[in-house]
Amino acid sequence: MGSSLNDDLSLLSSLAMSLRVDSRAASSNVAAVHTSEDGSAAEVQFTAAPCGCSESLWFHFRLRESASDRPHPDRITLTLLFVRSMTGCESPTALRPVYRGANQGWNRAKAGRVTAADDGQVSVSWDIPYPTPFTDVALCYPYGQAELDSLIRKSKGYWASSSIGLSQGGRLIQRVSNSVAPGPGSRPGIFLVARQHAGETPGSWVLDGILDHFSRKRVSRALTWVVPLADAGGIERGNYGRDSFAFDLDQAWGIPPLRHETCVIQADMNEWRSRCQPALVLDLQAAGGSVSEGISCRLPGQDEESAAARDSMKWANVFAEALGEEYAAADFKQRPDGLRSAAGLSLGAYARQVLAVGALTLEVPYALCGKTVMTPKQYREAGRRISRAILRRVITSES
Repeated sequence: MGSSLNDDLSLLSSLAMSLRVDSRAASSNVAAVHTSEDGSAAEVQFTAAPCGCSESLWFHFRLRESASDRPHPDRITLTLLFVRSMTGCESPTALRPVYRGANQGWNRAKAGRVTAADDGQVSVSWDIPYPTPFTDVALCYPYGQAELDSLIRKSKGYWASSSIGLSQGGRLIQRVSNSVAPGPGSRPGIFLVARQHAGETPGSWVLDGILDHFSRKRVSRALTWVVPLADAGGIERGNYGRDSFAFDLDQAWGIPPLRHETCVIQADMNEWRSRCQPALVLDLQAAGGSVSEGISCRLPGQDEESAAARDSMKWANVFAEALGEEYAAADFKQRPDGLRSAAGLSLGAYARQVLAVGALTLEVPYALCGKTVMTPKQYREAGRRISRAILRRVITSES
């Protein structure tokens, strides 16, 4: 009798809890998961795992429905927990995750409902369609090796990819280039980097637009080298990557480099510099989680008075004008980009102070540029505007 009752309870439990959270795919990140269903409502509570960093933000997972033959509500509530401890989430309503059902494209969630508990803990909730048979959820549109491979294929031979070394965890680091002609050369040189922080996919989508525009124009008068997935290991593991132990990738530049990734990329930058006339180093990152004013730019520190620093300021003016009010923050020129910590230099400071080339960091929001809700199309358009501005300044005839 007792055994039969236990079997019945087990069956009821499996029917009541048909939602499953799957975090096995590349770049997956989810923690503190709790699912609940009562027939008329369903909710998944979760947060982003810090993965050894002092900061957390990136999440990416799949919701599976394991009992699709039984009645279920039309919608499900996603509730993000512990928002106060996540990077740059002072305005939680600006957090707008993305979701994708089976055989569907990505959608951006509308503004969420913010809840503050009696003890001060803050959460934010969104309603999305019930996952039949599954739905992928992420902070922002994922961008990884598959998306990069698609970009390279679509370039019809314009972009070529080579491995230049390993990450600290043993992952291959790629460099994409439009030429590897030996130097010295007279062509202006452009070096682009994205994903120093593995979870900052908005920078990748803007980079995608830049590279797509270069390939469509078949730009040949500039030597362009790109490291599109700098924290290759972190991307695969689903890390956020900002302030990771022991050194944030963007605090590990200088001589000597403090992470193997920066060692590898520095060597490649030196090779690039020997084959061209360096014109620009551009680092594409993302802003805090709820930043929504628009794309902003990190400027050289006030103590930098070199020709490279002055040229960087000119690049900032060029990009602000190119992005326009639709994509650029009103306060486009923001905090100094110099010595990020006692540990080492940022990439921009390294490029200016060691390579003597103009260099900037652009920070791209995860969801909103003012009133513009960002989708891959909008991110790419921002990238195209940046690429046209680069070409107008260094090669007027190919813009």
